[in-house]
Amino acid sequence: MNRKFLLCSLLTLALTGLQVHADKPPKGFDKIDQEIVISTMEAQMKYDVRSFSVKPNAKVKLVFKNPDSLPHNLILCTPGKKKGGDGGKEVIDAVLKLGDKGVEQNWEPKGHPRIVASSGMVQPGKETVIYFKAPKKEGDYPYICTFPGHSQLMNGVMGVSKLANPITNLNYKFYHGSWNKMPDFTKMEPKKTGVLANGLFDITPRDRNDDFGFSFTGEIECIKEGKYTFVTSSDDGSLLLVDDKLVVNNDGIHGVKTVSGSVKLKEGKHAIEVRYFEKGGGEALSVSWSGPGFKNKPLSKTMAKGGAAAVGMLIEPPSGEASIYRNFINGAGPRAIGVGYHEGVNLAFDANNMRLAMIWQGDFIDGARHWNGRGQGYQPPAGDAVVNLPEGVALAALESSDSDWPAAEYRTKDLRFRGYYLDKMQRPTFKYERGEVSVEDTPMPVAGASEEDFGKIKRLIKLKAKDAPKDLYFRVAQGNFEKKGKSFEGDELAISVKGGEPVAHGGDLRVPIVFKGGNAQIEVTYSWSE
Repeated sequence: MNRKFLLCSLLTLALTGLQVHADKPPKGFDKIDQEIVISTMEAQMKYDVRSFSVKPNAKVKLVFKNPDSLPHNLILCTPGKKKGGDGGKEVIDAVLKLGDKGVEQNWEPKGHPRIVASSGMVQPGKETVIYFKAPKKEGDYPYICTFPGHSQLMNGVMGVSKLANPITNLNYKFYHGSWNKMPDFTKMEPKKTGVLANGLFDITPRDRNDDFGFSFTGEIECIKEGKYTFVTSSDDGSLLLVDDKLVVNNDGIHGVKTVSGSVKLKEGKHAIEVRYFEKGGGEALSVSWSGPGFKNKPLSKTMAKGGAAAVGMLIEPPSGEASIYRNFINGAGPRAIGVGYHEGVNLAFDANNMRLAMIWQGDFIDGARHWNGRGQGYQPPAGDAVVNLPEGVALAALESSDSDWPAAEYRTKDLRFRGYYLDKMQRPTFKYERGEVSVEDTPMPVAGASEEDFGKIKRLIKLKAKDAPKDLYFRVAQGNFEKKGKSFEGDELAISVKGGEPVAHGGDLRVPIVFKGGNAQIEVTYSWSE
């Protein structure tokens, strides 16, 4: 078998997890996390659901109905190089290359590495049900009909997000203008339009920070009849409408202001619209809702804090690069260096103690407090799955492997920070010294062909010394770890080490540093426990 084809097939299996066509739930899918129904629109060559969102690893039941007079399918694709922006073009191109075999294969390039799930060709008046496990990696996953000529109109996007919510078909229109109160956007020509597949209201697609506005439209599903409360927190004005009726009036020019409103809604889908404008100064928009059986769930990419202040300047790493944020970070101290990687993992380095202070997944950090509002205090991570690593120095001299680790200090005197340098992808290597020992500490996301590699951070630690000490240890983590194979598994992290044999003692996981010819190197990989 061709090795390239085999690799692509394995990658597809890793991304898809499980996909089954079935009238009854397959094993493991007796309880699903989300059901989505997508139907073709008669004589319109469109899906009725153009965007929806699911959480990573969610067990999904997708019902695909075809009341149209033509056969259609629905193929869900990986994001590709353009993070979903290419609309699955590689799959479409592969269909065209099938030529005469296209009919035999129902216009589906079987085994294509970008196919996550497929409905198969569904004939007029028929429907099918597929079960699949959503990918781990957050992002925009396009879906298309691959019958020749259909994909240009029959397309949509599944957003995989930890903040996935019941809003579907969420679109935005972006405008330029200066206003003192909410304008009538219907009388204006937008500068840009787009789809927010993750179902989250978000003002980051803007191209300026003053004199702009957004109108967002979508559908929100209520699981039961009852009273629902919506909240907007904005700087400047915002309005929220449900079924064309004003529910939240937060209009006008003001700093971050929080306003709520309630409405009785029946079970099912309802039209939701948010309008927002920013004249000058800070810019922020947060939206949430409460209803029967739940409270304060986010409907926006940023959430209001304590009902008053909102996060409003989410720092997002550019595609293929990392972003650096040097400031007061909660859990990493006043000399913290935050690093957000476009792969969706983040870290904070403490330059007071030369330690990796924390790692987390998802969104990087909100810069509004320090960049926009000139606020005081420490900024927490904007994402989730935050893991705090040990306080105090990471590198220490010990009499033996079971000696107590030095007590944590506000700022160590044993090590000196020597700054950092960036590679071509803007990823930092931190430099520091302990006496005559120089250290280069390079953290970065793990890159691999399998989805199992996503969501891991690897550190390459290189040490040099003319007179190499024999009593140095590097502390990589703290907690209760159990050795399983070549890795150590704890409550929050699984850790593997190359270049040294880890020793567990007193809640520490430490590695003896062995120099050869004045050089030493260890490689530590952190992955989040399931």
